[in-house]
Amino acid sequence: MITDDMSDIFKRLMHADDVNLSVFLTAGYPNMTACGHLIELLARHPAVSFVELGMPFSDPLADGPTIQRASEIALKQGTRLDDVLSLSKQFRSICDKPLMLMGYCNPIYRRGVERFVKEARAAGASGLILPDLPYESYSRDFAEALGQEGLSMSFFVSPTSTKEGIERAFETSTAFVYGVANVGLTGDIPSMDRGDFFRGLQNHRARCPIVAGFGIATPEDVNGLTGLVDGAIVGSAFLRAIEPKNESLLDTTSIVQRAEDFLEPFNLNIK
Repeated sequence: MITDDMSDIFKRLMHADDVNLSVFLTAGYPNMTACGHLIELLARHPAVSFVELGMPFSDPLADGPTIQRASEIALKQGTRLDDVLSLSKQFRSICDKPLMLMGYCNPIYRRGVERFVKEARAAGASGLILPDLPYESYSRDFAEALGQEGLSMSFFVSPTSTKEGIERAFETSTAFVYGVANVGLTGDIPSMDRGDFFRGLQNHRARCPIVAGFGIATPEDVNGLTGLVDGAIVGSAFLRAIEPKNESLLDTTSIVQRAEDFLEPFNLNIK
């Protein structure tokens, strides 16, 4: 639900003429040096409206194999929450685009919810996306801290959501509602007609922006949602594009170039 203290940068997403593109990047992937350059690229890229920065976790149950592998690689290289916050600061020093931190509850509880929320705010984050956070835990442990720091939260809806679940997601989300068209794990799985699902959410759209994720990989996927959603998130496809498949592709220049090449077709959406 849109609230008076909701950041203006999310209000900009509502009912845009075109679908706003978001890119998901796992913090510390493929390494911290390259990731720093990638976060700067996303901050400056004209086709990217907002960014999801993934917080690596050892048991990412909601993620598909590509994001799981990226998380595993980042953790093996020592990426921790401090590194996530550092990348958030780097991003915020360049632009005012929304930056959502996406991850799982366990590391945040270990660090302390209030402490982490304060640190996230200081690092310039706009809000959180936590797939394993129950509404009851959000109300008990997160809502007050997030409200005090002016950070937003997004909840999920999918084709299997009940009417009550959809209502609760739109009532509780303060950034956008994350619409999952493909039931399963994240990643670009075979395409399906997403239109019926998102058309069924239109009566709620005035209350909170809708952003589509899970299975969004190409400009065609994004454009196919025009008029139905306010944003679309590309994750696994982007990570695969930057993945170093051999030693010759490990250098930062090569990684950033592959990211630029991947994003180039999305420039055509800019009017």
